[in-house]
Amino acid sequence: MSKLVRAALIIPTLAILAVSSATVAMADNGVNLSVAPDATLTAKLEVQATMTASCPAGWSTMGSSVVVEQAVGKSIAHGTGYLPYFQCTGNDQVIPVIILADPSGPPFKKGTAIVSATFSAFDPTTYTSGMGSVTTTLKLK
Repeated sequence: MSKLVRAALIIPTLAILAVSSATVAMADNGVNLSVAPDATLTAKLEVQATMTASCPAGWSTMGSSVVVEQAVGKSIAHGTGYLPYFQCTGNDQVIPVIILADPSGPPFKKGTAIVSATFSAFDPTTYTSGMGSVTTTLKLK
């Protein structure tokens, strides 16, 4: 295949990817989530983390999940929690979250862990929805 034919095939493909990427970037609907970098560890079983969530005023929150995982020796300590229901106001809201260690694995320890969290929100008037998500490190103290 000649270089001209390859260029004729590649350039339109790159243009389509650029347009679709720009569309995704512009599709931000105001549903956001972040996690404070430090969390409190109690009795090696309970992680108390702080999330900051926002969604457009009038929207309703739907499902959520928060997962914490940490290497402990040759095992992985893990636990799951949920964001409590909150009313979307259009402003950042600070929300405490409790994650309990799964009893089938080892307990958490002080140190670095990974937290992954998501929540979704829905506008009942326009049937629009969005999801906020974050995956980052968390310092268990």
